[in-house]
Order: sequence, then C-alpha cells, then structure tokens
Amino acid sequence: MNDRQKLAGLFLAALFVTGRIEAAEARAAYTRNVAIVLYEGVEILDFAGPTEVFQSASGFGAVDGARAFRVFTVALAKEPLKSQGVVTITPEFSFAGAPHADIVVVPGGSSGRLTGSREAMAWIQKAVGEADVTLTVCTGAFALAKTPLVEGKSITTWYGAVEGLKKAAPHSTVEAGRRFIDNERFITTAGVSAGIDGSLHLVARLLGRAVADRTARYMEYHWTPEAYLSEHYQLLNPSTDERGRSLQLAKIHQDEGRADEAVRICRDLIAKDASDASAWYQLGQIAHQRGEFAEAAAAFDRAAAKADLKAWALYNRACALARGGRSSEAFSALRDAVKTGSITRAVVEEDTDLGSLHARPEFAAILASMDRKN
Repeated sequence: MNDRQKLAGLFLAALFVTGRIEAAEARAAYTRNVAIVLYEGVEILDFAGPTEVFQSASGFGAVDGARAFRVFTVALAKEPLKSQGVVTITPEFSFAGAPHADIVVVPGGSSGRLTGSREAMAWIQKAVGEADVTLTVCTGAFALAKTPLVEGKSITTWYGAVEGLKKAAPHSTVEAGRRFIDNERFITTAGVSAGIDGSLHLVARLLGRAVADRTARYMEYHWTPEAYLSEHYQLLNPSTDERGRSLQLAKIHQDEGRADEAVRICRDLIAKDASDASAWYQLGQIAHQRGEFAEAAAAFDRAAAKADLKAWALYNRACALARGGRSSEAFSALRDAVKTGSITRAVVEEDTDLGSLHARPEFAAILASMDRKN
C-alpha cells in the first residue's frame, strides 16, 4: 500500500462530531499550535527533527477529525534564511504576525543571532510565557537562559556548551550527560538528535505511548525512553473518550497481527453507531490487507460519508476496486478523490495498488487534470 497507506493511516484515530460548526470548534479546541523558531544559522536537525516528530504525530494522534498539532515555522521576518549554510528555508510567519503557540520549539545552532536580537527575545519571552510547553534543542537553551523562567530549575544543552550555559544561567542547575530534562513547562535537550527524543517524550506525555511509538516507528527512529519517565506514560491518548480508546486498541491489535480482534472492536463500534466512519475506515484497511477487496471497497464507501475522511476514503476505495478488477468503478472513485484536492500526483502515480489502471487513457487524463490544478 506504500505511500497511500502511510498517508491514509494518519487518519485512523479520527472520530467525528455532529455538524460542521461543532466539528470546527472541536478541531480548534483539540489541536495544539507548535511554533518552530528559525534564524540564520539554525542547526538543520535541531529544527527538522522536532518538526518531523510533531508533524507525524499530528495525524497519529488525531481525534474527532482534528489533528493533534498544527506545526508552523516562525522567524524575525518571512524572508529566506539558511541553515548551516546549505539549506534555505522560508518561515511561514514573522514574529510580529505569528499565531499563539501552545508549544514553542527553540533549536540551536548560531543561537547568538537569536539571543542577540532584542525583537526576537521579546517575542520568545512573551511566547514562552504564554505557551503550555517550551522545548529547546542544543544551544536553544541559551534563549531560555536569558529569561527568568528557568531560574531554580535543572536544564541541559549540547555537551560542548555546558560550561557556557552555566555562566549564562547562574541561577539554574546545568546538568551534563542528560539526553533531556523535563520540568513540565520546559523541556531542554542535549544536542542535535536529542531534540527527537525530547519531542517524542512530549508526544508520549500529551498523546500517550502508543502514538509516540507509532511516530518513532514511522520515522524508523530507535527510541528508548528511560524507565523512570516511561512508567508515567499512558498507553492510549488521554484526550480521547472510550470510543477513541477502542479505536486505538483496534489499531494496536491490527499492527500486532491480531486482525480478528481489531475487526471485532470495529464491528462493536459500528453496532452502536452505524455511521462511525473511523470504524468503517479501519475495517477497510484490514480487509485490504487481507486481500478482501470487495469488503474493503464497501467499508471505504461508508467511511467517505464523513467530510474529514472523504478524500482518503475515496482514494482507498479506488485502490481496493482496482485490486479487485473493477476498473470502471475504480476510476470513478479516483476522480472523486482527486477532486477533493487532498491527493497528490506523486501518490497516485506511484501507488502499486493502481497498477492495473496505469496503461489506461483514463489514468493519464486524471494525472493531466491534477497538473492543470497545480
């Protein structure tokens, strides 16, 4: 199932509320804004690692059609800047125009450019003071050290900057040899790749160990949280209700090869509410994996009734129909999926599930229509 399975899997935990206005309110209430601070000379992996974690976990932790995180970049200005002199990035927001951040990520690198800017530090002081959690990577900790917010707390940084941080934060306890230190509102990590560990820890803290594990697995990252921390993680997303937890359990059973148990859970949910699109969607995935393409197509058809799942449910339906030899219906579902604007050409063109359609002129016409939209 390749890229389609990876992308579509981001929506498995989605549940739905009644009405478009209620759904929008639920999304706004649940989704946390994650601001990734950028500046000239920022370390690549310092910001890219946490960005990957939160962006991936956003779908794995989705609830009620709402993604767990809205990740954006912010800098002094919306002008291109270079990371380590080789990668050019254009920030999405300037400090002056950035939305409220629930989580602030301050990466390291040439962090003196950040701490030496009065305007940047004014935004950081305000944003960090209002945020639920701030996570620093490497020398990003020096930005926190310029505020009184971590006085009396234990913090850490890249091993080569420990002595400098001790001088910059004389009223904090700077600990060397720590991968990260969690002070509830402030998480400071060691250098470069340590930002991934700190971010996965925060995901586990907020969304449960299962979401963090799925994120690490998707990233193919060897994550081994320390026992004294991991014993406090809840397995399932603490923000979900009983129904949401049931869907998460079903996914765990599916991942561990107990598809029959996953099907039972989904069927139980559907028995309680025949319009439960998430349960139908998950049934479709299980059926597809088993090669039961007619059943998969029917399940995805039911899932497509809900707006937040429509695009990927239609796309998966097209894949199941194509695998089942029902080309005409597959093209119809694929056209409808493409019309939503959520499906990219690369996904359609490279998906082996659609292999039986590739040589047909209808397939070329669909790809051409996607080119015209772009």
